[in-house]
Amino acid sequence: MRNVSRAVWAIFLSFGLIAAAVAVPPASASQSLTDFYGSSSIHEVYLTIDAASVTNLNKAPKDYTMAEVELRSIGGTSGKFSTGVRLKGSTSLEKLSGKPSFKLKFNWSNLKGQRFLGLKSMTLNAMSQDGSMIHEAAAYRLFNSMGIPAPKTGYAKVYVNGTLKGLYINVETTDDIFLSKRFGDPTQHLYEAQAFKDLMYGNDRGGHETGPYLVDEGWSTTPDKKDLAKLIEVANMTTGASWWKAMDTYTDRAKLIRQFAVENFIGHWDSYSGPIINNHYLRSNDRGKFTMIPAGVDQTFGENRQTPVKGDSYYFAMDAKEVGYPWVMQSHKKPAIPRGLLFQKCLTYKPCKTLYLTELKAVSAKATSSKLSTFMLNSAGLITEFSNADARAEQTRSINWMKKQQSNVAALLKKNGIK
Repeated sequence: MRNVSRAVWAIFLSFGLIAAAVAVPPASASQSLTDFYGSSSIHEVYLTIDAASVTNLNKAPKDYTMAEVELRSIGGTSGKFSTGVRLKGSTSLEKLSGKPSFKLKFNWSNLKGQRFLGLKSMTLNAMSQDGSMIHEAAAYRLFNSMGIPAPKTGYAKVYVNGTLKGLYINVETTDDIFLSKRFGDPTQHLYEAQAFKDLMYGNDRGGHETGPYLVDEGWSTTPDKKDLAKLIEVANMTTGASWWKAMDTYTDRAKLIRQFAVENFIGHWDSYSGPIINNHYLRSNDRGKFTMIPAGVDQTFGENRQTPVKGDSYYFAMDAKEVGYPWVMQSHKKPAIPRGLLFQKCLTYKPCKTLYLTELKAVSAKATSSKLSTFMLNSAGLITEFSNADARAEQTRSINWMKKQQSNVAALLKKNGIK
């Protein structure tokens, strides 16, 4: 997008000309995106996968293959239409015969140009790492409430060849459609981070599908990682006033620190500011300025799946450069490991730490003012038919954990003299 002027880009956004060449959406005239990314109803996804495509998914689960889908919601039904489908997940990847997560690609292969309500794709998470089934909905809601560009969510019943697979969460896909809605300037690149990789020298290596940072958007226009290389250079500057100024030039600094605050408040150890340095995107605009986008928020709100004890909670220090996560002793043989480089630097530079703590205070207040606990209760009520005793207990524990976390934030602010 580097060759598109910012003025022309603004006009495109205003008049919707970016999507002018796409195919007619297959949605019912009465369906809308709020049917699929809202908190008041459960929609239904019916996948028809023929024998050849079943074989393809069993052999290569992360490769797209052809299927048919019908999307039913309170606004009506789309009717059946063709789509690409694949399975998703890393440690959570399951076979088609189980309850796998799915990615639908409406414009796959010869379906190029096809959209559903303007969307190119749909992400259906099986919530296999969230015993409560409310973590993702609550976490993304809090990110959005704090002005962080984050996906919206909705619940879905997913059927495959007539068999109910169960309840899923439909998480808005972070792609060029998402970016065009959240940002008013051209996107240069969208980078997808890999676990335990950080903004270290050399991590700008590789092509768009290789290296520590994959390029999900922008490679066809700008086939290099020069913007990422510059961000890495800034990240590795000596912490101080010059670093702080450069951070303001090359990142949306305020939103970045605010994102760190939300991640810590919800106990997101599987994030950039967590010890696994995972689950985030880096989006650069045409001037090389980066915004971070959160992802993978299922293992949050203190759920501890490492132990067989039901109802126990996991906490980590919100102001420590090194922390643990539930499996840290098994994987690293020590109780704590370093967190994301930018977050570590923030804790050591007073203006940044003060801003972070101030944002942490704001996040805790937003959880109250936005009635997040009520939203979690309502979400639990919406999905009650899928919630067994363990799920209901985890839902209650998650809500209570958040209230305890607010007390932890208050204590941290008091310790640091933040009023």
